[in-house]
Amino acid sequence: MKITVLVEDATCGDQQVGLKPELGLSIHIELGKTHILFDVGKTDRFIHNAKKLHIDLSKVDYLIISHGHFDHGGGLKHFLEINKTAKIFMHKEAVNKHFTKIFGLIPFYIGLDKKVIDRHADRIIFIDQNTSINENIRMISDFTENFPQPKGNLSLYKKSKGKKIHDDFKHEIALLINENDKSVLFTACSHSGIVNMYNKALSLNNGKKIDYVFGGFHTYNPATFKNESSVYIDTLTLELEKTNSIYYSGHCTGKSNLKYMKNKLPDKIFSMHTGSVIEI
Repeated sequence: MKITVLVEDATCGDQQVGLKPELGLSIHIELGKTHILFDVGKTDRFIHNAKKLHIDLSKVDYLIISHGHFDHGGGLKHFLEINKTAKIFMHKEAVNKHFTKIFGLIPFYIGLDKKVIDRHADRIIFIDQNTSINENIRMISDFTENFPQPKGNLSLYKKSKGKKIHDDFKHEIALLINENDKSVLFTACSHSGIVNMYNKALSLNNGKKIDYVFGGFHTYNPATFKNESSVYIDTLTLELEKTNSIYYSGHCTGKSNLKYMKNKLPDKIFSMHTGSVIEI
């Protein structure tokens, strides 16, 4: 399995010149002859970077949109222009209207472009439960909150029955891939809580451990520029230490938080950046 981060919040200094980061996420997964795209970032930068990295996105077989925020699905219209065949998966609630509040007062739309989705509805498969593409590729939803969700979620809203209410992130899905003897989980932002998403995936993995996890921990909120509390981050670090997995994180984890957690768990937590290539 070859995993290439097409878009992330930052780039590494030693990476190919010309890559463009953005506040968003897009990951390309090469699984034998199968090509998967997990999220498409905010703009068309994932396409620019894919060309620089010699990845042909017209050959992507499956696109998974992890949740209904524009920094993960904003690039959908650009993907649809260059890829005419991929099956596209998202949760049926991802098309709902999602907001944050600037200064805690001013509503700011952060959802997907519904006009784009409506125009291409024939290409999109809307799911509302765990869904398998095949025996090795599974999308997972509906995460039980046994570990607290990040407090940063409190600044995020959805529209329901004409009212803006706190988002419950029922629209969030994770991707679990098994190849040979390795299991890899992709969680994107982990609004539902990385521990909750991990535990749900583990319970569905037929007794096998999860070897690698790719995704942010949402311990930093870019809308409010606030980190989760030190108590929360320490508790989360202890939970991750108990697992048998390696974590690649970045987007919405926060630089200082990621550095702190990596210092605590140097053999378990690694940074991912625009242009990172990891072969498993």
